[in-house]
Amino acid sequence: MKDAIKILYPMLVATFAFSSYFIKDLQNRVKELEARKPVIIYQVDNSHGRLIGTVTSKRRVDGHYTVTIGAYGEFLVTKEQYDSLNIGDDAPDFLKKRGN
Repeated sequence: MKDAIKILYPMLVATFAFSSYFIKDLQNRVKELEARKPVIIYQVDNSHGRLIGTVTSKRRVDGHYTVTIGAYGEFLVTKEQYDSLNIGDDAPDFLKKRGN
């Protein structure tokens, strides 16, 4: 019986230590995920529509480039498109095309 206790006791202590470490790690990960703000990307089909307005703001959100066109909202663009636009420019043609 004493031999079994000598073997089981260190195993129980090690199991408790590992479990405590992993529980604390998971709690930290949950806190990180809860602190993040989700980025929602919509695909808009502007077929036969008219996009009239100007660029009112430009932002980078979590590595994504966006431009805001007046009342139409934010559009996801490439870095090159982002760099080519300035605040006050008319809505660019590449946002008026279908599938963009």
